[in-house]
Amino acid sequence: MQEREVEKELKEIFETIEKYKMIRPGMRLLAGVSGGADSVCLLYALKEYKKKVPFHLKAVHVEHGIRGQESLQDARWVAELCREWGIPCQVARCPVESLAREEKLSLEEAGRKARYRIFEKERELWQGDRVAVAHNQGDQAETLLFRLARGSGLKGLGGIRPVQGNIIRPLLFLPRTQIEAILKKQGIGWRTDRTNLEPEYTRNRIRLEILPALESQVNARAGEHIAGAALRLQEVWEYLEGQVDQAEAACVFQENRKGKQTWVLNLPSFFEQHKLIQKELLRRCVEKCTGGLRDVGSVHLEALERLAGLPCGRECPLPGGRKAVREKDSLRFLERCEDREEEHKHREELMLRENGTVYFQGMKVRVDFLERHQLSAEEFMEEKKYTKWLACDTINQNLCLRTRRTGDYLVVNESGGRRKLKDYLIDLKIPKDQRDGIWLVAQENHVLWVVGYRISEAAKVRENTYRVMKIQIEEEET
Repeated sequence: MQEREVEKELKEIFETIEKYKMIRPGMRLLAGVSGGADSVCLLYALKEYKKKVPFHLKAVHVEHGIRGQESLQDARWVAELCREWGIPCQVARCPVESLAREEKLSLEEAGRKARYRIFEKERELWQGDRVAVAHNQGDQAETLLFRLARGSGLKGLGGIRPVQGNIIRPLLFLPRTQIEAILKKQGIGWRTDRTNLEPEYTRNRIRLEILPALESQVNARAGEHIAGAALRLQEVWEYLEGQVDQAEAACVFQENRKGKQTWVLNLPSFFEQHKLIQKELLRRCVEKCTGGLRDVGSVHLEALERLAGLPCGRECPLPGGRKAVREKDSLRFLERCEDREEEHKHREELMLRENGTVYFQGMKVRVDFLERHQLSAEEFMEEKKYTKWLACDTINQNLCLRTRRTGDYLVVNESGGRRKLKDYLIDLKIPKDQRDGIWLVAQENHVLWVVGYRISEAAKVRENTYRVMKIQIEEEET
């Protein structure tokens, strides 16, 4: 086939490369080649693009060791193809099954992680600039459906990016049918990985069952439209990210607190922002505080939203041993005091996580978590010395019944003013030898209720309280 005809055949791929500035003259580019149709088409397109724009090209094949002889044959096949085309090839081996066991991942996820680790390692060793991988339009549609089903945020719904750091994806806008047509026209073969045909893997089920059903029963171009929606969501996210950058400059800052740098969210500026901007600002604050978004879910962000509208002194626990504290005009993101936790971990405590009755240290403890709107004003009238209603909008973990610890405090006014528990007990003229026997309902060092005495101002149920806890404590009958 003449050079002009080849260029016409690969026109969409070349346009994608140029639109997203994926390849520059003289660049050193590594291509991930599994031997499947997508990666073989990628390597072919890059080989042809070199005739237009000179750059250095090298292939890397990752042999996972999962399919025995088939896997080894794939590696040999890729190496032979690269030899025919005059492209240097590196075959790297990684025991994916061992990686999956060690890091508690599925084989699918472990394989993906192994590939990208090897790609980056080989890129650095070769002093390469970028790595090309062969995701196509179908992969984009699968990714959006997969993330949508798992409750991803707006950024995640943007799916796969054409350029992401050192990774480029020249085939991202090409359907699989067109990829196979290009190879067939050129008489180029490819390998088939049988694990891609097994519906046990989640993404395989989407590719083999869900997308075909949408295309046959809803719209023949469903995959194309879903992939297009991902691209539009990427554009929306890029615009939103710029707006959040501006809002962050006005709302978020660092401040020294007891010799440590803490992140602070200024609430008057925060409340001036659109709701969507507010959510992303909270996400960024958590990311700055915890060093990432691992284990951070919508439950944490929703709790922070509620915390921002609550009185001073309330707290919200966060993953990674962190917490957010509601102060006068701000949310402050702090590390929890691990040494105090270590100091007192041997002491008896009852975690208060679920509705129900338990018997603990000679007491009968009944806990009911309820939404405020479910309750009538009359129900609060039954509050007695050993029955309390506590506001717990931001409490979803670490709430416990225990005795006192160093650093315990109550919030004593609506401005968030604190008073040491020790000083409060001294004011009550409780003898020193009896203070360790007083039970407390607490979230970390914040005492919500000194059982038999007062509750923290921050634990009072108000009109804007969303979630409450009713707790009753009685001596166990003998």
